[in-house]
Amino acid sequence: MRLSFLRDTSDRIEKTSETDLINALESIGPVAFGGKWGEKLDAALVTDMGRYRKYNFESIRDLLRYIRNKSGHYRELSEDLKVCWCCILLYLILSCYMNAVKLSISC
Repeated sequence: MRLSFLRDTSDRIEKTSETDLINALESIGPVAFGGKWGEKLDAALVTDMGRYRKYNFESIRDLLRYIRNKSGHYRELSEDLKVCWCCILLYLILSCYMNAVKLSISC
């Protein structure tokens, strides 16, 4: 259910013109990651994510896109990368949900 929330959030911001929602989500990046989220990740995870497409490490939208895309290929990750990936999910679930509640967006 939590992963589906992030996937649904990613789908929604890909298709929306709701600037309040996009701005709220993007605003958590500096607080959550102190800048570029890619710098906080395991180097092997960053290498893995760059195999298929390029991501902007300053954009929460791109991080959500990565999570959505990788969720279908989760089993391909090593055990170490699965742990790293799950840590990202936990924080983002809370941050996205809190922003949705703050903006009174139905989840």
